[in-house]
Amino acid sequence: MLYFISVIVAAYLGSSTAARTEPEPDRVCFSTAETREKILAQRLFEPFRVMRNVASRSQAEAIGVKLCRWSEDLVYEMSLLRRDGRVIHVFVNAKTGQVIGSKNEH
Repeated sequence: MLYFISVIVAAYLGSSTAARTEPEPDRVCFSTAETREKILAQRLFEPFRVMRNVASRSQAEAIGVKLCRWSEDLVYEMSLLRRDGRVIHVFVNAKTGQVIGSKNEH
């Protein structure tokens, strides 16, 4: 079910900008099947566990996640719904689990 939600959100976020203020020119996002393969092959953090942790810290509800490559980094792009109804986007390094930026947070 969560993968289904992430596919819907991925379509919505297709034109979003990266946390580094400008989208990376070589940014590529992966399909659900490709994401599963990369998680297993590269031992990435489990996206839904990371999403729950980030949502909890942000006092928001997780609504979607997708895996993208920014240059040489694999990054989870997460969408969270705040209590005030605003959607925020948080970017997490998929290998380390560390938040590297956000958009629309304030």
